[in-house]
Amino acid sequence: MINKLNTIRDLVIVLILGLILWLVLGSYDGFEALIEYLDTHEEYELDEVFLLLLILSPFLIIYALLRVKEAYQLNEKLEQRVQEELSKRKENESLLIQQSRSAALGEMISNIAHQWRQPLNAVSLIIQNLDFLYKSKNLSDEQMEKSVKKVALLVSSMSQTLDDFRNFFKPEKVRHSFNINETVKKALRIIDASFNNLNIKIDFKAHDNENIAYGYENEYSQVIVNILTNSKDSFIEKDIENPLIKIELIKDENSIDLILKDNAGGIPKEIFPKIFDPYFSTKENGTGIGLYMSKMIIEKSMNGNLSAKDIDGGVKFTISVPISKEK
Repeated sequence: MINKLNTIRDLVIVLILGLILWLVLGSYDGFEALIEYLDTHEEYELDEVFLLLLILSPFLIIYALLRVKEAYQLNEKLEQRVQEELSKRKENESLLIQQSRSAALGEMISNIAHQWRQPLNAVSLIIQNLDFLYKSKNLSDEQMEKSVKKVALLVSSMSQTLDDFRNFFKPEKVRHSFNINETVKKALRIIDASFNNLNIKIDFKAHDNENIAYGYENEYSQVIVNILTNSKDSFIEKDIENPLIKIELIKDENSIDLILKDNAGGIPKEIFPKIFDPYFSTKENGTGIGLYMSKMIIEKSMNGNLSAKDIDGGVKFTISVPISKEK
C-alpha cells in the first residue's frame, strides 16, 4: 500500500512539473521555436526523436531519482525489519534452549534419584548389618572385608551413573560417526530405573549391529529420552495397563530409521498437528518444548527427519538420520 501511494505521489509530482514546463514554453513561444527548428531540419529524421527525448528527459530523470530514493529507503526499512526479526528469533531460540535445559536438568535429577535409590538402600542395609554384628560382637574380619567390598562396588556403580548423566547432557560441538545401537542402549540406561519403577517394558530390536550414523550422539540420545519420557507421562496420565514401548532400528542405503511405538492410547486428532509446536503441551505442568527441540536437533543439526503417526492404541515416532559415509 505504501509503495502504491508513493508511486501515485511521484507521478503527480512529475505531471505538475510537466505542466509547469508546458506553461513556461507556451509563455515564451518555446513551441513555435521548436516547430521552426523541426521545419528547417527535415533532412534529419532523428531530430524529432532527439527533441522529444530532450523534452521528456527531465521528467524521466526526476521520476527515476524519486524511485531510486524510495527503493533505497524501502531497502533500509526491510534490512532493519529483517535484523529485528532475526534478533527476536535468536532471543526466542535462546529462551527455548534454556527452558529445554532446565526441563532436562529436572528430569536428570529425577532419573539420578531413581538410579541411586536401590544402591543407597543396599548400602544402608549393609551398614545396619555391620552395626548389628559389631554390637553383638559377632563381626569377623572376613565379614567386614566382604561388606567393605560390597559398599565400594555400589559406590562405584553410583559414580558411574553420575558419569553417564554428565556425558549424556554434555553438548557436542563437532559431528562424528556413532553406533546408534550403543547410543540407544546408553539412553535406556538413563531412564531404566524410573521405567522399571513404573513397570514399563521396553522391547529393543536392531536388525543390524553396525548402524553407524553421522551427527551429534549426545543430542540424538536426548531426543530418544524426550520421546520415551513423553510416553511414560502418557502411561501415567491414562493409567495404562501393561505399558509397552517397542524400539526398532531399520537401515537402508542412505539413512537409519529408529522407530519408537507405544501403547499409551494415542493423541487426539485435533491436537496431533500441533505436537511439534513450541510451548504446546497437553500436560498440566508441561513446558511444550521437548518435542519441538527434538525436531530442531534432528532436522536442523543432523539433517534428518523426525515424524509422528497415530497407530492403533498408541503413537509411532520415526527418527531418520543420514548414514555415516566414513570408513
